[in-house]
Amino acid sequence: MTGILLLFVMLVWLAVAVWLSTILTKKLPAATWRISVAAVIFATLLPLPLIDEIVGGRQFEKLCDENSTIQMNPATAVGRTVYLARTSDIEIKGTWVRVVLKPWRFVDATTGETVVSYNDLIAEGGRLIHLLGISEGGMPLTFKGTCVPANRPGSAETFRPLGITYIERPLDK
Repeated sequence: MTGILLLFVMLVWLAVAVWLSTILTKKLPAATWRISVAAVIFATLLPLPLIDEIVGGRQFEKLCDENSTIQMNPATAVGRTVYLARTSDIEIKGTWVRVVLKPWRFVDATTGETVVSYNDLIAEGGRLIHLLGISEGGMPLTFKGTCVPANRPGSAETFRPLGITYIERPLDK
């Protein structure tokens, strides 16, 4: 049903873009100018409903490149016992779509020093997706809205090959 609604919205917008292109160029004198200007107007109007996702997707891609690494010093991490520290999500300002950075900080159980850290990024869809309400979780239509580092640790099994022992967070921390 969602696909049918999206297809219907796309066809309506296509018709509106054609209609506006025709109306806006109707009074131009030469037919060759009219067709060229109408084509430019049509090409400008067509992506407008998704422009926030198009620009936001490029911003998200850049943020992903900057934040998709795991910070860890293997020489000092081996033999440590760590737990997942409490962190707050950070909303990235200045993007065309809402982007949230979820920090993961694994700290030494005795010293509290960060041993392993990385960030996940999650983007929401643009105005069209929120207006239609067709995406569960409000995920974008034009790009993948999640970015996580490859081979990210997060459980006892993934820390074991790194020589790190993972424990559940103590109640007092």
